[in-house]
Amino acid sequence: SQRRCFSPPAKTSRDGVVGHPIDFDVNSKIEGNESQIVTIALEPGQVLRAESGAMMYMTDGVIMNTTTGGGLSDGFKRMMTGQNFFISDYTYEGSPGTKGYVALGTDFPSKIIRLNVEDYGGKLVCQKGALLCCSHTINIEMEFTRTMTGGFFGGEGFILQSLTGEGDVFLKAGGTLIRRDIEPGEQLRISSGCLVGFSEGVEYDVQMVKGFQNVIAGGEGLFMTTLTGPGVVWLSGMPPERMISEIARRVPSGGGVAFGVPIGGGGGGGGNGGESGGDSSQQ
Repeated sequence: SQRRCFSPPAKTSRDGVVGHPIDFDVNSKIEGNESQIVTIALEPGQVLRAESGAMMYMTDGVIMNTTTGGGLSDGFKRMMTGQNFFISDYTYEGSPGTKGYVALGTDFPSKIIRLNVEDYGGKLVCQKGALLCCSHTINIEMEFTRTMTGGFFGGEGFILQSLTGEGDVFLKAGGTLIRRDIEPGEQLRISSGCLVGFSEGVEYDVQMVKGFQNVIAGGEGLFMTTLTGPGVVWLSGMPPERMISEIARRVPSGGGVAFGVPIGGGGGGGGNGGESGGDSSQQ
């Protein structure tokens, strides 16, 4: 029997890029455990839009085109939301019936999650720099916090990342990534920096931590981020800023190392170097 081939109609992005939608259910694969990568299979005529600098490899026939994605204003807008000034579009110029592959990694050990924007009301609001790659019809906008206290003390700054349009997005988040559904009027108080994103309808604000001892010794500071439903919230168990802060806190101000590290411990003692090398050459 003759195989039927159906290609959905091409769509045009806001900056004029034309391409057929990618069926990510079939043509995407997330691999790894604590530090994940995603591999996308491209067919002729399809376009993948990705964060510049995220590419691990691409196979023969895949073409990368790096632009500002619509001009200087769009580039600066992405920079304000934690992305790079430039964005890369990947296309495949192979023969019909074949596929090219693009693998993308993260700049920090992260989990990767795929979400369809239209499943969440056509808009997702994320922390800065959360986007790894997406359909070429996804728009990256600036989302401003609604209150001054939310901008100063919410842990995410005044500008969040708004993802709108049609198609799928791949988001990255450090550590374990969880999803919480919150009901209308229900509040979820989270530690600053743990927010990955939330759906349309969720209100973002901050509340002061109650209790003098909690403020001084609780480790969460004076304010906590408050999310009010209805909607969906995604949270990260190990925000990069928290890990970097912990590493910096353990580095002595005068330089050096805070604790003893045995020299040469990873590859055997120095006295056995020749014997070790001889063994490895015989394997």
